[in-house]
Amino acid sequence: MSGFHRIYNYSVNDLLTIAMDVKTTHEQTDRASAAILRILDPIEILESLPPTVFPVSAKILLDRTSRDDHAYQDYRPPEYPVEVRIPAETPYIPETTVYFDNPAERPPKNATPISPIEFIDGLEEIADHLEEETATDPQRLYLTGLCVVEIPPQYLTFDDGAHAVKPDLYEEHAEMTLAYFQKDSSLSAHRVREDLDEALPGETRTPLELVRLDEVTAKPSRLGRGTTQQAGRARYFTEREAQKSGSLDATPAIWQVRRLQQPGDDTRPLETVLDEYERYLPALAETDLIRELTFVGQTRTVERFYADQVLNR
Repeated sequence: MSGFHRIYNYSVNDLLTIAMDVKTTHEQTDRASAAILRILDPIEILESLPPTVFPVSAKILLDRTSRDDHAYQDYRPPEYPVEVRIPAETPYIPETTVYFDNPAERPPKNATPISPIEFIDGLEEIADHLEEETATDPQRLYLTGLCVVEIPPQYLTFDDGAHAVKPDLYEEHAEMTLAYFQKDSSLSAHRVREDLDEALPGETRTPLELVRLDEVTAKPSRLGRGTTQQAGRARYFTEREAQKSGSLDATPAIWQVRRLQQPGDDTRPLETVLDEYERYLPALAETDLIRELTFVGQTRTVERFYADQVLNR
């Protein structure tokens, strides 16, 4: 019973104070880099890509608006700081992944690839209709993810007036680079908000960040009956395929942001190459689509002490 009696040595206020006792420490962080897309408009991004950079997939979203929401009259909650509302009638587009014709990857099963030109024309038609007929704000349409592939310029050609790749890309096992951009919650942190405001003035949304780079080796494509190796869903060697064919040099080299890695992922930290990503994406790096940011700050570590921890000491 001794432990029980010890509890009554504290008042209720003492216990609340102990339970909420927080100790905050600050540690200097290492220099952190990021490469972000300056533009979130899917049409503007696609139209700005260099000829040697092809879109692989994109995630688009037309946000719902709360501007015209109204109270749900059929339900009157008690006095409580939460109100039940009905969404506005203004249309919206849920997050949708679009797959493009590209030289690197085939779309997943049951997905139909589309050319960038067809995508732009269709999306412009939808945006114009929504803006003119429903008063939808076109600024609500934006990217939430993007994957592109850059090929060496010597393999670029034209096909029916559109940029395409030469068969030599696959026959010569040339290297390609895939770059993945997506939203990352770390860029919403308070300590980097000011830097983002300077890089993207007037933009309130979290930008897309370069989170992964894959160096891959092109493999023979299924161009006809003379193809020497089955192409599969991708047009580059996977790690398993490279090992099976004895072509370890064709094993993909993958760099990924540490915080996105899962235990066991066979990837390298992307931070080590962010300062020189132009080596892997030379054409894309020459555009003004990407902005480099460097953050140097402090990480806050919070330690909490709870009443039961104190009482059991």
